[in-house]
Amino acid sequence: MIQKQADDTHGSSRKELLLTVRGGRESEFVGLLNAGFMIKIPGPEPVKKLLCDRIGLDPSYFDERIQTLFLNSKPVDDPARAVVQDGSVLALSAAMPGLVGATFRKGGRYRWMRGSISHLDDRDAAPGKTGWVTVKLFNLILKELGPFFLEGGLWLKGETIQAFFTDKMEKLAGHILSAFWNGREMVPGVMAGIAWPDGPVYIRIVSERPVQ
Repeated sequence: MIQKQADDTHGSSRKELLLTVRGGRESEFVGLLNAGFMIKIPGPEPVKKLLCDRIGLDPSYFDERIQTLFLNSKPVDDPARAVVQDGSVLALSAAMPGLVGATFRKGGRYRWMRGSISHLDDRDAAPGKTGWVTVKLFNLILKELGPFFLEGGLWLKGETIQAFFTDKMEKLAGHILSAFWNGREMVPGVMAGIAWPDGPVYIRIVSERPVQ
């Protein structure tokens, strides 16, 4: 689903990096997402609809594993009513420990303790324009969902890609089976030296599929 968004949004002018990596090594690349990443939305829509219907996250995983959500720095209780729109920042986390974790948990019994800072119901949000949403993954969610988002496709700043591969290329080069930049194959090792563009770069990292 995210792949289609990339095609529709950028067409032939898109800046795209596609990597194929050895099976089982996908998690080595989730550090690309430490500072967050961007996805494109056609207009305002509820958090749960975005993640489950548009992006394809399993609803049971969303309900059971993602226990804490922040939308624009405000804790969310009902992700079916909290709406993302152009410029929104959405943070996802597994359950956090202690009273603080219980307080910020979506729909938790202690949510009354932070009622004044909770995200309000957005069911009546006015229609808006196509735009960007920044997504941030924390703790175990980063490890578990990082490969999922990378395989589906997302946007990162060019400087983020350059910094990551400049620091990690020596370690990761042996895990990269192929690399294509704007449809042209390149030697993986040169990625650290590329002058990456300032704007968003669409990136997908897929794993080697076993031979049937």
